Amino acid sequence: MRVRMHQVTYFLALCDEQSFTRAARRCGITQPSLTCAIQDLESECGHRLFERNKTSVSLTEMGMLLKPDFVRIDQALVNISRKVTEFRHPPPMKTDPETKEAPMRAVSVTFLAIVIIAMGLALRPTLLATAAVTEQSQIDPYALQSTLETKALPEKTPVNLF
Repeated sequence: MRVRMHQVTYFLALCDEQSFTRAARRCGITQPSLTCAIQDLESECGHRLFERNKTSVSLTEMGMLLKPDFVRIDQALVNISRKVTEFRHPPPMKTDPETKEAPMRAVSVTFLAIVIIAMGLALRPTLLATAAVTEQSQIDPYALQSTLETKALPEKTPVNLF
């Protein structure tokens, strides 16, 4: 026996509505499509599932026997659909403020350490660059002063600022 999912839905709608027209409207299909699907289901089962008359539709003995199974199948389909939806779009994780505290402390301590190191590097005096000194390259600062030509400098007279 091969039962299709839409047949289960149509069977349960017809059980609830007890009218092919109302069941078809509820399922969003035409009444002839619903009738065809129910007839195919009855063919698969080998028995009539509904008694039909001009004013109502009711379950046969075989229909009453199968209805609980169709309800379980429908519920399983709803559960499968819900699980697939949850898997595709997981609910947002609830975050506890205490769980955020530890990472924030780590970030704060790291930031503070970086600032302290940067400030230490910025305030540390730089080493003076020194060249390799040989005997020939040594310069006597006093000798430089004595060779300076003072006459080459312009003469300025002091100005009284007061």
